[in-house]
Amino acid sequence: MDRSRRTLTLLCLSAPLWLAACASVTPSRQFDAAAGARASELTGRFAANYVRYGRDEGVQGSFHWREQGDNVRLDLISPLGQTLAVVTATPSGATLDLPNEPPRNAPQVDALLEQSLGFALPVAGMRDWLRARPAPGAPASATRDAQGRLETLSQNGWTVRYAAWQPAPDGAETLPRRIDLARDGAGGPMSVKLVIDAPVSR
Repeated sequence: MDRSRRTLTLLCLSAPLWLAACASVTPSRQFDAAAGARASELTGRFAANYVRYGRDEGVQGSFHWREQGDNVRLDLISPLGQTLAVVTATPSGATLDLPNEPPRNAPQVDALLEQSLGFALPVAGMRDWLRARPAPGAPASATRDAQGRLETLSQNGWTVRYAAWQPAPDGAETLPRRIDLARDGAGGPMSVKLVIDAPVSR
């Protein structure tokens, strides 16, 4: 099978990282105080294609996104149900927790994800992109469809395409169902597809 088309459906068998994922992961960073902030969650699936060590790779699984105030926690889970990584980002910093490894801390966690897993998820931008809006504080260009919904968004080196929509829990509007992210970088192109199974609340 062509490696460029290969998707690793059994992550625990694909590399030492995925083997290590069979252990449990306990987040080492707690949310900062967010008194009165509304909490929201969503669940979904991801599939990433990227280049690592000059080779085309692919990985897929599910994710659980939790958000309260300026705090975010992202759990990445293998198709077999093991936690692969836990990302916690707060105003005071960010931490990446991996199975059987000490926590890794940084002001921003995106680079840590790519160094450790081989692919990146732009956690900072996703806070707004999951709600179909540009992230504040950075230049962005966007196009909209005939219904006025965001169709494509280019920001922070990523191109975000909104491929499908679904009703919001309150039925008042539509929210993204599938989001395709792509980025060109020095290490090679990278793409991540997100399918949202349970819509995020606003």
